[in-house]
Amino acid sequence: MATALGLTFGSFCPLHAAPQPAYSEASHASSQYDVREVMIPMRDGAHLQTVIVTPKDQTGPLPILLTRTPYGIPDQAMIDTDSVKDISSALPSWKAFQKDGYIMVYQNLRGRFKSEGQFLKTARYDANDPMQANEVNDAWDTIDWLVKNVPNTNGRVGMYGVSYAGMTSGITLLHPHPALKAISEQAAPADQWMNDDNHHYGALRESYTFEYCVLEQADKNKNTNYDFDTHDVYDWYLRVGPVRNTDRLYTHGKLSYWNANLDHPDYDAFWQEEAWYKKITGSTVPNLNVAGFWDQEDPMGPWDIFYKSQSHDPDHTNFIVAGPWFHGGWQRTDGASIGPMLLGGTRPARSFRMT
Repeated sequence: MATALGLTFGSFCPLHAAPQPAYSEASHASSQYDVREVMIPMRDGAHLQTVIVTPKDQTGPLPILLTRTPYGIPDQAMIDTDSVKDISSALPSWKAFQKDGYIMVYQNLRGRFKSEGQFLKTARYDANDPMQANEVNDAWDTIDWLVKNVPNTNGRVGMYGVSYAGMTSGITLLHPHPALKAISEQAAPADQWMNDDNHHYGALRESYTFEYCVLEQADKNKNTNYDFDTHDVYDWYLRVGPVRNTDRLYTHGKLSYWNANLDHPDYDAFWQEEAWYKKITGSTVPNLNVAGFWDQEDPMGPWDIFYKSQSHDPDHTNFIVAGPWFHGGWQRTDGASIGPMLLGGTRPARSFRMT
């Protein structure tokens, strides 16, 4: 993936070192990297937990690669480790980029883990409300802080991620920071009612959506798998009866996004506002979209983003790569098979990452 991004990320040119900051949080060391944890301030006063990983052998200004996720960044034990191998296992992108020389930055979204504020679980963005808490503004504020406070950076930032982290990368197209020079949204949801994640053309994916809302909203300090009282989960859903009983009997108003799905079964104003890709006016930042033909979670998002950006792309900076992959399969496997189905001895996911 590192060299596949070379048409954008690889073109960064060293500029000059930024001013040396005074870090307020923890600083730890591994054998080859300096690892710092900071709390980056947002415009509304919330601070977001962020880990900055810098190569110790850095000889000149480097670009920054930023991933913003709701799933958790390296914890204290991982930050303290002296084993680069262990860090690689926690950060799947590590090996793909470390050889090319980047400052890697990972951030928990607001309201997740140690990040302050309320977890948004929304893709809404109002360009007329500059103080609105949303993923566009949070990304802007984060990038602004990084280029002003991380030492020895060339002032250029790239963003990338798969699924939710793909959305937080792609949505920056709506209002990119001037230092944001490239993104790669991968399997990003763009319209949660039409054909991404929660619904497939309006058909609610009940178990998937309910359990995902539990995962992200039940406890801000961890990813929570719902503790079913039976091994037969299908039977559990049958016993629940009408879908609203999930909240009445079990979650009692704690999952706001799940209840929003129940309150808006039709493609009403709520879901149309969530379809953030419709606000894309063109290719504002070079973007490598990535899609999987067997992605049952977000089969349409990357295509929606690509085609909307393609409507105004005078500099030809909007690209897409699609392959025989399930959701995120190009990152986690070699792509030699889809389940038991072999793909003719090829390894398209590995080829994609190495191209």
